[in-house]
Amino acid sequence: MVQRSDDDYARIWSRIEQLSRAAIRITSEHDLDRVLQTIADSARDVIGSQYAALAILDPKGKGVSSFVTSGVTPEMHGRIGSPPGGRGVLGLLITDPRPVRVRDLAEHPDAYGFPANHPAMKSFLGVPILGRENPIGNLYLTEKTEAPEFTAEDEAVAVMLAGHAAVAVQNARLYEKEARLLRELKGMQQSRDRFYAMINHELRNALTATYGWADLWLRKAGENPPREALEVHESVEQTLTLLEDLLQLSRLDADKLHPQVQDADAREVVRDAVRSVEPAATRKNVKIETIGADQEITCHTDPQRVRQILINLLTNAVRHSPESKAINVEVRVDTESMRFDVVDQGEGIAAEDQTAIFEVFEQGREQKERGTGLGLALSRQLARLLGGDLGVESRLGHGARFILRLPRYGATS
Repeated sequence: MVQRSDDDYARIWSRIEQLSRAAIRITSEHDLDRVLQTIADSARDVIGSQYAALAILDPKGKGVSSFVTSGVTPEMHGRIGSPPGGRGVLGLLITDPRPVRVRDLAEHPDAYGFPANHPAMKSFLGVPILGRENPIGNLYLTEKTEAPEFTAEDEAVAVMLAGHAAVAVQNARLYEKEARLLRELKGMQQSRDRFYAMINHELRNALTATYGWADLWLRKAGENPPREALEVHESVEQTLTLLEDLLQLSRLDADKLHPQVQDADAREVVRDAVRSVEPAATRKNVKIETIGADQEITCHTDPQRVRQILINLLTNAVRHSPESKAINVEVRVDTESMRFDVVDQGEGIAAEDQTAIFEVFEQGREQKERGTGLGLALSRQLARLLGGDLGVESRLGHGARFILRLPRYGATS
């Protein structure tokens, strides 16, 4: 058993502390170039060598894609020229990724020699940097300071440092990949937003005239307008609503849509929403009845967004209600919350479809006529923007109850 002195233990403890500090420096970096340079500098400091280098292998693991040095001045770099390509002893670690430790490089059978103007180097220590599946690089140290050669202890410390280096390099690569993907995603979102805005503007301009003429046609037709006029008017109205929904969804995704919170009367918000859809309901001989909104209901929310949600729900209810059937808007309020139920007597929604109808561009399998899949998705996002939520209770053949829950005073601007 090897007997160690107090000085030996103090030296070993000092090296462990150095290794710990080096590991912290290495893993605290995210930029790959800085990570590589920090590894080379830390290795030279911890192991105690005049020079250190870090070679990162190419994707195939056959050659060197990056070569970083420590202890070599810019002037020396200029005299040496191009970095090594992985031949000789340096290349040995690429083909056989195991530690190499020699007293004199010139005496190694795989020695290739140095280029002109290269500083003299004798003692050498090289260890592979092993990734999760394959080697990702090699750590080289030359010219052991205050000793003629590197020791087995130096080799063990270098192997541990290479383990920290592998984690740091892979983390830096993941960080760079995530940053690149995030930039690409933001670019795609900006392109999408510009596309939505352009489409909204151009199509709205084109449809405005059509909507105006259809509206004039209906007014001139009186109480019994032709079916064609009604269909044109309703189609243009639905298209304009769709365009607005697309624009608002893009703004929600980009966190550009913010609630305009103010004191309001929820009863008036409900009445405004009902009045907006009454013409369509009247044409279908559907009656909308309001329950529980006879007195003033003070609240602190964004009335425009609440009205928008209710109009979406009522429009859907009118579209899917049988003729001559009633739609109920039920209002329940307590000291902290508000609940608005829009109840129709339509075909209902299957249980397996009740999640899909709130997804963008999704529709229930049994409800293909329920529209584009935008209105309900937008309404739920708006409800959550206001601190609430939107859900549904339904069974096939028994109509649907859409439930909007909102805080009465909890929304913030």
